[in-house]
Amino acid sequence: MDDTRPDEKSSMFMANHLPVFLTNFGINFCIDGPQLEYFVYKKTTGQDISCSLTIDFDKPSGQINVMTFYPGLLLHPRTRYFSAVCFFMVLNHFANFHHITFDCRICLNTKQEVFDDFYSLLKDFDFHVMLIGKDNRVEIESCFFPLDIDTSMLIERALEL
Repeated sequence: MDDTRPDEKSSMFMANHLPVFLTNFGINFCIDGPQLEYFVYKKTTGQDISCSLTIDFDKPSGQINVMTFYPGLLLHPRTRYFSAVCFFMVLNHFANFHHITFDCRICLNTKQEVFDDFYSLLKDFDFHVMLIGKDNRVEIESCFFPLDIDTSMLIERALEL
């Protein structure tokens, strides 16, 4: 089964779900030193719903580190698959923001169940376990090739101290 779009920028899954996500939710970001923090909000109320979305770029190693990814979308009705859409948009925005024009790695630490039920299923990434740690934690990584995706709808907001 071929699940890529004709332009090969993203999967058919993303092509189907991204417009629905963007109709109902928005994403803001703020610059916090070397990392970007992202905030998912409901467009109808303007209220943040995300818990923590923080990403860092280690330029010398060519590595994007997902420090936290808790978009809070599962707590809202009719949001199945939206965490995947959010992850896709945040990573592509991050690459655009940092002018990442080469292939690099995305790395993160998560629970084995989260890897099995979320990251391993993402069609636009190829996450795999690199290291099994204590307490059911795993280090995972995926290759990332920046796409020419419009992420201009993600708007910067002031860092709240």
